[in-house]
Amino acid sequence: MTSLYGDIRFVFYLPNLRAYQDRVQMIGEMARKVDRGVLVTSRVDVEPRELGIEDLELVEAKKSIRFPGATAFAASNAVSQILSHGNFNVVHDTFGHLLPLFVRQRRRRGQVRLTSLYSLAEWDLRNMLWPDYKLRTLTHPNLRTYWSRTLTQLAVIRWSDAVIVQAPGLVGRLAESIGHPGRKINWLPNNVTAPESLQTLKLPSESSTIQLLLVGSLSVGKGADHLVSLLARARIRRIPIHATAVGTLSPMESSKPVDHSYLRDRINTEGVQDDITYYSRVDRSRLDQFYAESDWLFHPTSLDGSPRAVLEALANGLPVIGSRHPGITVLDPDEEFILYANPFDPDILLDRLIAEKSDKTEHADRSAKGRDRMMGCHSSETVSEQYIELYSRLLSDPETRTAKS
Repeated sequence: MTSLYGDIRFVFYLPNLRAYQDRVQMIGEMARKVDRGVLVTSRVDVEPRELGIEDLELVEAKKSIRFPGATAFAASNAVSQILSHGNFNVVHDTFGHLLPLFVRQRRRRGQVRLTSLYSLAEWDLRNMLWPDYKLRTLTHPNLRTYWSRTLTQLAVIRWSDAVIVQAPGLVGRLAESIGHPGRKINWLPNNVTAPESLQTLKLPSESSTIQLLLVGSLSVGKGADHLVSLLARARIRRIPIHATAVGTLSPMESSKPVDHSYLRDRINTEGVQDDITYYSRVDRSRLDQFYAESDWLFHPTSLDGSPRAVLEALANGLPVIGSRHPGITVLDPDEEFILYANPFDPDILLDRLIAEKSDKTEHADRSAKGRDRMMGCHSSETVSEQYIELYSRLLSDPETRTAKS
């Protein structure tokens, strides 16, 4: 086909399809605009037809045996085979899975290699796991995991021509971690999709209870501690409120995440066990139903990673309770559709939630503004063009054109 955006032929790796459906659709949009696009994934866990990517070449890189790093070696081998049979000039990694390829196979002339990082293991290790959780020994599985991620990320950054992060605050943190000038680090926003039929006007739920929704991991870094404080204070004030946590394990069970034992103790101490309902995994139609039935997404995170849950909620017309840090504030600096809750004060937040629960006009206005912003600035169409622009800029760099094979 004739490319509308220059001579670009890319191979993009994602761990799976289900967890990255918005990203898959953006990659499909890129493939439609350039000469050729191939998506390599370790797990085809969604029917491609459901994602509308029939024109995107899809390759599944299955691992034959289980051993540490098996996924990365299988993905690297699959991409290596694709590169040997095609003249591709962009290879895009995610989370360091293509590190074996980047290390053992030198970059060809006119080829660029990128990696995308959605969180920084080294920063989380230094600023959360050590000071907050007092993890000091490598016998702890979470500490071993973060050390492994840290070393992998540092290595893939070293072997990449460019690094992409999905939140602006990560640029400074990453530059500080690797001691590298920011020129190599690029911030590109996440994209998001939403049902075409969804109305931009969303009213508060019919229930008299304030309905909060959490999507993703239940952790202190993403505001779980604040949630427990909010529910406990609401119980004292006899304010009806309930939280639904989707895509997470319940800390009340024998779950493994590092801060679940801490949250279990807090939930038991505050007596809010019945105020949170947990769903480990739901399909997209059920998640859309949760968006429709909730009043707010609760996401006052302290981690400046990719706020994918925030983007998705806003695109579905659900206003957000968030925190003022670069990854969130950049979405809504004027607090038009995100209610900022920091410094965190349960009583102030409860008063605001009660007021907006009874003011359907203000809530509907937040809903419409949030969805309009997402569809305008974070659509697959808009973000795909930003990726293509970055690819074009890197391919035009003299160092890329003269790279030795």
